[in-house]
Amino acid sequence: MNGITLSPNEETKNSMKRASKPAYPYKKGRTGYARLQQRILAEEKSDATSLPEHVLWKAARVGKDGAVVEAVQNVYDECETLSQTVPSTEVQDCRSVLSRVLNVPEYSGRVRGKGFGVTPSSFYKKPKTKNPTNKEVMETLAELRAQVLQLQIENARYREERCASEAKDTSDRASINYQPKFPEVIIYVIMKLK
Repeated sequence: MNGITLSPNEETKNSMKRASKPAYPYKKGRTGYARLQQRILAEEKSDATSLPEHVLWKAARVGKDGAVVEAVQNVYDECETLSQTVPSTEVQDCRSVLSRVLNVPEYSGRVRGKGFGVTPSSFYKKPKTKNPTNKEVMETLAELRAQVLQLQIENARYREERCASEAKDTSDRASINYQPKFPEVIIYVIMKLK
């Protein structure tokens, strides 16, 4: 509080005053985000498992009469436009679309607009990369060995045909300096197998 320390009683009064007039009041009473989401999905008969944060946030701020406060509608509209323009990978980084529009910090260990108990690691599940099994590695190795063997056979056949032909060619290919060029990867694999 600007370098001024307040007594615990004053801090409590300030917090109570701030909490008594929220900018976007929650209007669903004791219904939490999870039950609200279930109810919306059931009403829509949707196959989706979850709703976007800003959709759920707006639904939690609609009154019993169905009226939406203009400020809440403005935030929702900004979220919609931002979610259309921002790639989905960037949205899942540190700040959600809702946090960006509200211009509030994202606190560690919570996901804004998803209710109690939802953590970033459980909500933004990143697929784990699967390491190949020994069997898969051995199969890939066997395939590569077969390809190298086939290339060695083709190389030997090519050299035999070249040596067998006695025709003198004046082109660069027939010159003494010509060496067949194989990709470096094939040469590397051949050298490793020897």
